[in-house]
Amino acid sequence: MVAAFEKQKTTAEIAEILKTLYHGGNGLGSVSAWYADDGIHLSHGKSVRYDRSAQVISWESAAERIGELLESGQFASNVELAEAVGYERSLLSEKLWHLYHDLSEDARKAGYLSCLSEIKGNGFPEETRRLTEQLSDPAFRQTLKEEYAAFWTAYQQDRDLLRFHYHRPREIWENLKDLD
Repeated sequence: MVAAFEKQKTTAEIAEILKTLYHGGNGLGSVSAWYADDGIHLSHGKSVRYDRSAQVISWESAAERIGELLESGQFASNVELAEAVGYERSLLSEKLWHLYHDLSEDARKAGYLSCLSEIKGNGFPEETRRLTEQLSDPAFRQTLKEEYAAFWTAYQQDRDLLRFHYHRPREIWENLKDLD
């Protein structure tokens, strides 16, 4: 969330991010929360999901309140604020790592995302750490964006370029563009 505010996204955009981050329900003491399409439902007891008298906080209102808490220094610690950009790069590096390792043989032969082939190590933790570092380099990001755009265009025409289809190519593209 901190990164979304740092990028000065609109309240509507942040509300959409909140919808994807929060789902299901939570409880704390006698208060329960249910995250639904129309917002955050709050109620006493354990049946908030079906409680017609639950208080509903819209996602837009929640985004505005988070912005207020950030401004007053109450939403996140200084350490969390300082590490937000690095954390975002880390999450993106994991998505890219999984995507790259799910490329089909045809995609590899065609050279898609070849700049990621240089990041080698002893598996997932080391390779994603190195990729996270690389994502802080504007020149590497530019190369990756160009290669990713070519891959994504081709993938829209030929889904056989990936072995598995759980990836969210549009989300990865948006995350990659947002790093700049």
